[in-house]
Amino acid sequence: MTELLIVSKPRGRIFRWIGGGVYKEYKSPVSGSRSDSVSNLTISGTFTYTHLWDGYTMRAQQYIIPNKNNLAIGEVRIWLKRVGSPAGTLYVELWDDDGDLPGSKIADIGSIDVSTISTDGQTYTFTPSSTITLEPNAKYWIVVKYEDGDEDNYVEVHQGTSDIKADWYSAYYYSGWHRESNDYDFDVYLKFVNLELSINLDFIYSGTAVRRLQETVSKSWATITDVKVNGQSVGASLEKEDNIPQADSYTVTYLFDSTSNSYSLSVDIQRYLYYNKTSITLDDLDVSEAYLQEIEFGDSGGVLRIDDSPDCDLVGSGGETMQFTGILIPFRKLEWISGGGEVLILGVE
Repeated sequence: MTELLIVSKPRGRIFRWIGGGVYKEYKSPVSGSRSDSVSNLTISGTFTYTHLWDGYTMRAQQYIIPNKNNLAIGEVRIWLKRVGSPAGTLYVELWDDDGDLPGSKIADIGSIDVSTISTDGQTYTFTPSSTITLEPNAKYWIVVKYEDGDEDNYVEVHQGTSDIKADWYSAYYYSGWHRESNDYDFDVYLKFVNLELSINLDFIYSGTAVRRLQETVSKSWATITDVKVNGQSVGASLEKEDNIPQADSYTVTYLFDSTSNSYSLSVDIQRYLYYNKTSITLDDLDVSEAYLQEIEFGDSGGVLRIDDSPDCDLVGSGGETMQFTGILIPFRKLEWISGGGEVLILGVE
């Protein structure tokens, strides 16, 4: 009688384990951009001198805001001259419009001690301490106010010798507001505020890595104030080290302001897979035996420990590859003590 013995041959599988904090680019970057510009509200021409004293306590210039959203006052520049030895404070204010005359004050723009004003006359810059937004197509007034002068000690401003801006009025205050046509040398410099740039991207992935995003930003005259990923703030920049919600799609929103009357913001967002798992075991692989085949160390190198034994540490420099094709190195557990990389494993079921 012949006995037939059937032997089952174990099956082997090849695994590639990436771990220890390795980042891998995933698909191509997704881009978005936004830009805009607007003309500043300036008045250029031939000017003469007009005083602030003897009841003429305020001089005002009207402006019509361009038809653009998110505009604000960046700064106001006004030519001033001191005559004699005036004392007190000169104020620069923003007023609303009431029938092509100044209505009521909206905001303070700045002030100056008149004793510091040049006796030769020069342009002074006034910058608001907080954001002053402007409505599209609305009329506003810049009001210069000084109430302490007399006939020997006062402040002068520039006023055009003609009607420089036909669509804008000017006005002076003397026991009430009086409309004029010749414009004052008050220049308003604009900026954009509360801007948003949103970029949508998919991130369909079902592996063991963690999704991460990395920005590359190119900008002019733009200050990023916050970045939100699916509504969650990550600060003023987006780095692949930032923890983000794990999702199959993302909306990345940049909140920013401009520092001038024009701006541009361009952003590329690279998707990354972050392999942050630092150890792996036979149970993780679902095999009965496992053998090292190859180690490819990451850019920073690393130390790979076998079976919790420091005597079995494998140390490699950045980009180094170790191959074990001629020898079997079994393990029950691998752990990246430092650094990370890719490990090729032969598993036996």
